[in-house]
Amino acid sequence: MAPCRSLMSTSQSVPSTDGSLIAILQRSRLLVRSATTRSILQTWSVPQDFVSRCAFIRWSWPQRTFSADEISGATHASRRVLLADDETIRVYDAADPLWQGTIDGASCNLVKLADIAFGHNPNDILVFSDFGVKLTIWSLSTCRGVEVRDPKYIVACYDYRPNTGHLALLTRAVAQDVLMLLKPGPHEVLKSVDLGTIDAQEVRWSADGHWIAVRDTASAGNRIQIYTANGHLFRTFTGAGHSEEIGLGIKCMQWSPAGTLWLGGYDGTITMLSKNTVSSFSKLAIHLGLTKAKFALAAQFGHTTPISLPDLPVWAEQINATKERSYIPVIQAASPPTSISFTKSTPLKGGISLLAFNNKGTRLATKSDAVPTTAWIWSAQSGRAIAVLIHHSPIKQLTWHPEKAELLLIRCAVPEPAVYIWQATWEVPRVITLPMETANSRLEASWLQGPNSDILNIHISSQTDSATAEITNTGELIPVVSDPELAGISTGPEPEDLFDEGNSLNLSPIKVDGRNVLGNSSSDSASGFDMTDEGINDTFHFRKQVKATR
Repeated sequence: MAPCRSLMSTSQSVPSTDGSLIAILQRSRLLVRSATTRSILQTWSVPQDFVSRCAFIRWSWPQRTFSADEISGATHASRRVLLADDETIRVYDAADPLWQGTIDGASCNLVKLADIAFGHNPNDILVFSDFGVKLTIWSLSTCRGVEVRDPKYIVACYDYRPNTGHLALLTRAVAQDVLMLLKPGPHEVLKSVDLGTIDAQEVRWSADGHWIAVRDTASAGNRIQIYTANGHLFRTFTGAGHSEEIGLGIKCMQWSPAGTLWLGGYDGTITMLSKNTVSSFSKLAIHLGLTKAKFALAAQFGHTTPISLPDLPVWAEQINATKERSYIPVIQAASPPTSISFTKSTPLKGGISLLAFNNKGTRLATKSDAVPTTAWIWSAQSGRAIAVLIHHSPIKQLTWHPEKAELLLIRCAVPEPAVYIWQATWEVPRVITLPMETANSRLEASWLQGPNSDILNIHISSQTDSATAEITNTGELIPVVSDPELAGISTGPEPEDLFDEGNSLNLSPIKVDGRNVLGNSSSDSASGFDMTDEGINDTFHFRKQVKATR
């Protein structure tokens, strides 16, 4: 097998959201390297005790056009990465090695951090406290925190509106689900809507930012609520049948780039809602205007078992005596493994659990938990299946290439660092195995930016190792000579940490409007929306780091 680059790290290496950079946390330093050139761009010292406690590595979103309020404290080139343990957040800027930020007691010392993410811009950080106590939105530009009580953090409870950055958030203070719309920047409440749902599970903005979809729990049946951008209920969808039919419920939903809403049901069907009522599925491409919008049922189809569809290419994974994986064509009718083959628990899993669109919205990849090893690839225009791929292990990821619309990456629950790639023009799908030690830990795979349009770049990582591979447009691994710069990165003893315990520089925090300490916190119990103005000396520490000479 052709060699490929591999780089050790003591924690999971994480690619940026656009695949251009990779953050690697080692024993006492954080590295940022380019995905295209493999060169090390930035290096920061990090206390070893913090590295041992680090539970989160997150990147900010790709470069966008920010408003004047959002851009304060960050440049258009800002690409920030954060590290967090149960209490402290450290933020670094890949475009400015002298800029650093620290948030101590990010959850206000009440409970541990349950999850953390960057907001719509690199200045905002969303911190979810354990047990769903509260969501705190910290601003690195104003050094203030905005608290929202009782977020439904165990579900997909928030989403940002494309372009404008308005935040849609699900909360549940008592026995009533509430949809909150927050203004970008100061995160003031624009509107609070009582949903009337039994237990809302997900909220999603449409790609054009005109609609908000809220998915109710499966016990409510096939129930989806569609709201306008200003929070007015537009329509409630209750299924394809009669209104008195309850149905098994919706398991997942996804907006397509074209503006249609796709639903994955527990009954194994895939339903598409269009903005207009049309009689033919094939006419959807020219009937997506906003006039006379109804969000009516436009099409419904599902996974068939056994698979017996004329002219449909079906591929199955095979493993030979040397444990090499590959695809072979399958003669129909084909019967893929069902969920009963992988679990002894009851009831058995079922329903559509993954829906993934390519960048143009022309292709849809799906997975049903009833047949967890099978990936179906559909034409979004015609609703026709164009390929089926059957594997030995359950599918964990379906990821389309961000630029090449016909290229799909599949990651299965196998201990080997193997990724499965489907390309519409290839005669046979490919299986790429990367040389790395997995240590039986969870693996994550993603696309990286390649050095040019003819090279495909793949990254896979575990908790102890990571590797990247370059392949050609025809699916062949490209042999790579070892990089001397990467070979010089070791996991041995690191230089003394300038900012470790007992050796911190005495630098002042950033002043806000001429003040070092903000006022007391205030709250508004009626809205469930609080402002936290904690002492800046206890919470935020921004500093300019003097680059060490080695």
